[in-house]
Amino acid sequence: MPFFVRAVQIYLAAPPPLSLTLLGKNIASLVFIYLEVIILTSLTLALRVGVGPGEVAETFLVVGVCALYMLALGNISSVQYPRALKPERVSQGGASSRFQALIFLLYPVALLPVFLAYLARYAFNSQAAFAAILAFAAALGGVLYWIAMESAVSSAARHRERLLGELSQGEGPIGSG
Repeated sequence: MPFFVRAVQIYLAAPPPLSLTLLGKNIASLVFIYLEVIILTSLTLALRVGVGPGEVAETFLVVGVCALYMLALGNISSVQYPRALKPERVSQGGASSRFQALIFLLYPVALLPVFLAYLARYAFNSQAAFAAILAFAAALGGVLYWIAMESAVSSAARHRERLLGELSQGEGPIGSG
């Protein structure tokens, strides 16, 4: 029996914990987020816009901190608002318009700690104030990410039947046909 067949059998017999699945989804998201940052940074440097190594490093740090908040929100929403997708149409997204409106309203709130870091740099004219607030925002984001992960996993365990029902409505891998 080929190795990949055994791997699929093991996965189906003993699937990984939801926390590992969400973590894997988050790591994949981070890879694409940072690929976008690298592409934009490369374009900026190729167009010779006045950007130095400090600004590039700041961009990578700020994007990482923002990603903590967005991934935490994504983990919760994956469980609270499940949506079946057709594998052929994944790029079109699966969120309902109602949920997209909710996310649109939550973006500014989720990114407020990073905004406050920029506000502190402007108000105090100090890079140290920016760094301190951004470090606090990163720590807060880490705690929020951990809480959101635990909440998503426990919510999925409590509402397993509802999740399966929602996901079986579509034409996805566990669709009813």
